[in-house]
Amino acid sequence: MSPRLTDHRKEQRSRQILDAAKSVFIRKGYGAVSLKDIIEEAGMSRGWIYLYYQTKEEIFEALLDRQDLEYEQYLEYLKAASSSMWQVIITLYTQQLHDLEQMEGGGMMSAFYEYFLVGWRDSPRRELLERRYERGIERFADLLRTGVSRGEFTPVMDLSEISRVVSSFQEGIVTHSITVGTRQADTGMQFNALLHYLYSLLQPSAGQAMDFLGLREEI
Repeated sequence: MSPRLTDHRKEQRSRQILDAAKSVFIRKGYGAVSLKDIIEEAGMSRGWIYLYYQTKEEIFEALLDRQDLEYEQYLEYLKAASSSMWQVIITLYTQQLHDLEQMEGGGMMSAFYEYFLVGWRDSPRRELLERRYERGIERFADLLRTGVSRGEFTPVMDLSEISRVVSSFQEGIVTHSITVGTRQADTGMQFNALLHYLYSLLQPSAGQAMDFLGLREEI
């Protein structure tokens, strides 16, 4: 009879599985990874893995959920620590550029696109993508609303529409950066152009304009 695990120990084992899966997905993408790869990376038996996850798909989606939670916590930290929402936006794009440049092949992002774009005909997967898309749009729009409420932005469009437009531009930049590389895609230039366009849509206050001109060289 197997010993009972405490909730803390269960959480540790689940985290161990997800950490191992993340490493494998970063190296190999989504399609080329097998459950056996994850089991070997985790250093656990197949039986232990099955106590938590039944399929590679379950593991991948749990990993996405964890990354979403970590991103939302990071975003809340930035909002509390930054002097303005425009600074938060610049930090987010700067971080994404850094991640793309440092992680050959796009890291987890390449596995993400492979999972959803290759599998978009699968109804549950497509529905998950649609929910994630709407959640991402609302998350960014909420960031913009915070800026408006603080008197930082005077937007020329509906904030949800702005969020959808810049999301499409951002996804295009990331996709090209993954497929042809950040150098050929000139990812830094593209993010800088996106910031300029977003700036024209948000019409930040004069003080924010100075922040922008001072920080844009990071992109």
